[in-house]
Amino acid sequence: MDFDINLMRDDRCTLVRVKGDIDVVSRERFEETLLEVIDAGGPVVVDMREVTFCDSTGLNVVVVANRRAGERDAHLALVALPPRVQRVFSITGVDKYVPVHDTLREALAAMPSTTTPRG
Repeated sequence: MDFDINLMRDDRCTLVRVKGDIDVVSRERFEETLLEVIDAGGPVVVDMREVTFCDSTGLNVVVVANRRAGERDAHLALVALPPRVQRVFSITGVDKYVPVHDTLREALAAMPSTTTPRG
């Protein structure tokens, strides 16, 4: 399946929508996009609902992106992993280090607030 990636920005986060196979062919584009978004600052949520396959190169990109987010004091979360993809993240233990949520709403609720509380 063809790979595609789209960005949507709003005041809460940058949403990265991924479609197709994340593998050795798409790795470079996936990694460049994620790292650019993380370097731009703010929370990043990766919507994986249309990902059909993710191999070890895709897992590595997610780990690298999560590490970069930590270095930049940014937050990265994944949402809506299809069962087949979720299984790979679970078997490898990546889901223990990178937050995975069922919905965008859950991911946003779990992220630290970027606003100052009113007194």
